[in-house]
Amino acid sequence: MKILYQDTKKGVIKLRLQTMDDCWHLYNILEKGDLAGAVTQRTKQSSSDKIRSAKQEKETVFLTLVVESLEFQKFSDRLRIHGVIHEGPFDHGSHHSFNILVGSELTITKDWSSYQLMRLKEAVTASRQPRAVIVSLDDDEATIGMLHHYGVEEVATVQSHRHGKMYKTPDTSKDYYAEIASKLEHLHGEILIIVGPGFAKDHLVSYGKQNKKDVFFQCLVAPTGQPGMTGITEALNRGIVEQIIKDSRLALETRLVEQLLGGIVTNQATYGITEVEQAIHQGAVDILLVTHHMVRQNESLLKMAEEKGARVHVISGLHEAGEKLDGLGGIGALLRYRIQ
Repeated sequence: MKILYQDTKKGVIKLRLQTMDDCWHLYNILEKGDLAGAVTQRTKQSSSDKIRSAKQEKETVFLTLVVESLEFQKFSDRLRIHGVIHEGPFDHGSHHSFNILVGSELTITKDWSSYQLMRLKEAVTASRQPRAVIVSLDDDEATIGMLHHYGVEEVATVQSHRHGKMYKTPDTSKDYYAEIASKLEHLHGEILIIVGPGFAKDHLVSYGKQNKKDVFFQCLVAPTGQPGMTGITEALNRGIVEQIIKDSRLALETRLVEQLLGGIVTNQATYGITEVEQAIHQGAVDILLVTHHMVRQNESLLKMAEEKGARVHVISGLHEAGEKLDGLGGIGALLRYRIQ
């Protein structure tokens, strides 16, 4: 994401989306009642339109909407913004929708909270990070995932179709590794992370560096106890991805939720809306974690937490760590000190 213009006093920020993940960040920043302006296509209505059934040509216009609702589909490349036309050449008060894609420019006018500005800053920084692909495999199966800020997109699964000790050496598994390398070549990842138990990950790296040097040029390997998505989750929980990709949003959220779970055991954390609210009132909250769909109905609580000096992190509910937080009521807090 790139900031094209910013007027903090008026609350106006103009942005250009540069990656798919920017749609996710905007989904968490925009709220009902905000003003969102963009270039869009709309059919100009006239009195004769009620009679004429022929399809009308659309005009390219700049409209500003009062945001009513947002639609974001997991691992999609677009954000849909629904609202009422506030400013534009015609149709004031009518409903319209923006389809925001990579490359779109959007002007937002709102009362920005500090955590929203922090989220925006993170999005700007994250857009300069390299695209990361992770492979989790053993001798039987490989799972290939694309790392996004809000979760891991499982893009392919490759079966070796081989069983038994006679197939454990890299020489007899060339087809398996060749298929994995071929799929990786089409993903155009800039950082490749390979994890899994046993020696299959090492055999894949050996094959790749001999046959697909451009794909395996920047390749990092780490052991996990399990293959597949379970192994990818393990790599996130252990901070392997965060060590490799500095400031990874997904890895950071995973680590924070794991800290929350550990803190609950030692009474250094609390969870649930009532318990967290009490902790905020006492000024005991150091870090507040809330899943993205809990934000809009708890704006005042988040604001109070910030006023008390807490750091607020909005956690995606679209990956495993976010699902764990959802299981705790969608909100939790790491504490500065133990409370009753």
